[in-house]
Amino acid sequence: MGFAARTGMLFALLLTELGASRSQNDVVRLLERMSTAAGPVWSAHLVSVSRLTFDGEPAVVETQSEGLRVALRHCTGELCDGTYFDGERLFTVNLNGTTLPESPQTQPYLRSLRLVASLAFLSPSFLAHGGRFGDAGTTTLYGTAYRTIVVGDADSIPMRVFVDPNTGLVRYAREFGGSDTFEFRDYRRVGAFTLPFEVMHDGQLFERYDNRAAVSSAFHPPHGLEPSLQGAPAAIPTDAKAIEPIVDCSVGGIAVRCMIDTGNSGLSMSSELASRLGAPVVGTYQVRGLGGYTTQVVRAGPLRVGNAAYSNAYYVVLSDLRRYGYDVVLGADIFGTSAVEMDLGSHLVTLGAPLTAHAIDVPISFQHSVPVVRVGLGNLDVDLAVDTGDESNVNLAYDFYAKHPGLFTVTSRRFVSGIGGSSVELIGEIGDVTIGGYRAGPQHIGTTWTLHGTASGHLGAGFWQQFVVGFDYANGEIHLIPRKT
Repeated sequence: MGFAARTGMLFALLLTELGASRSQNDVVRLLERMSTAAGPVWSAHLVSVSRLTFDGEPAVVETQSEGLRVALRHCTGELCDGTYFDGERLFTVNLNGTTLPESPQTQPYLRSLRLVASLAFLSPSFLAHGGRFGDAGTTTLYGTAYRTIVVGDADSIPMRVFVDPNTGLVRYAREFGGSDTFEFRDYRRVGAFTLPFEVMHDGQLFERYDNRAAVSSAFHPPHGLEPSLQGAPAAIPTDAKAIEPIVDCSVGGIAVRCMIDTGNSGLSMSSELASRLGAPVVGTYQVRGLGGYTTQVVRAGPLRVGNAAYSNAYYVVLSDLRRYGYDVVLGADIFGTSAVEMDLGSHLVTLGAPLTAHAIDVPISFQHSVPVVRVGLGNLDVDLAVDTGDESNVNLAYDFYAKHPGLFTVTSRRFVSGIGGSSVELIGEIGDVTIGGYRAGPQHIGTTWTLHGTASGHLGAGFWQQFVVGFDYANGEIHLIPRKT
């Protein structure tokens, strides 16, 4: 039985058990009083600001919301990242605004919290769109009697809402049958609305706002770097001597080489290029690769690669990048707003290409803006990052390999280097790798001593040479066509 069916059945039981406690008209009067007390919050575009200090540095958290949708930005100076909830799924938002789903799964609990926080259950359209109410009578909580109702819809978890009998405002919310409790307090008048300025979760501070305002402008979800595509998509040749996809490009009018790297959470450039461009420094960033260090973030552009042009953007500066033969790394910001097709076996990449039909569809999730897929290694199912910047076939994080040393027998070792450090890779072969139901057969496999990595390791460019790969970040999928070998 699916989630929606289970929720509908639960609500049917709730309405049967709770509905007889008071008349339907009594509930209607309560909802009308709540609507009058708070105002039509569910239809407002609200902007809320919190000013905080992290590690001695001033920071601003800005929250924009409208109905069930909410975008949160954490800003230190000019640099901001955060999250976005569209009413169903949760997305991460990076420095350049690229928005990627954390998971293909919906978030029913977060939807429930937004139903309460936005008072969307008071909207005239709530019942028409499948919303439900259950009358829970009067309940005493922390020594005070509250008028309570149960609210939710087919895509959320039923929430018990505790209404202050004196004000008609929501004071507490709790998952029906659960113990997690959210408290809404310090209500203030903001224009036509009465809004809480402080939210507690199980007695701990959850949100506190310095300013809240209702604005007349439209709510716009965050988005990344929208490319300007000139002409029809055309294949871009990559360096035939490299396993990774390295292409010609330009930044700020300077011709350079770019590596297209699904394992990079944004955009990066060499310190030499940043200096040549005179790119202004706008903040700092913690880099993690085979090692780690704190570096600068600069603003630079425009970027041109193939038939695509991108406006100014934020780049993480890497002091040890140029030695690998390129000056720029193009990561999630390139994939987040348009489809990309890679044929690494033929050394071709196409930006903005229509994705090939009749492919093997593989769902992806994202960790730190890096795509992750489920892969079968022998009899073991493993989550591995899609990393075209790693020349390996399969490269396991060492702590994962240490727990599963029987996956392969080490037959050789090699010295490897990467961003932030160097290490030793232990190499062998695994007899069977499966992805999307497709058996790719025996593969080279390794583990690197200091590789913590995303997920349990990486599927590198060596592995993806066996396919034509279409990357569709927006829909949470990659599409594979096995190459003839």
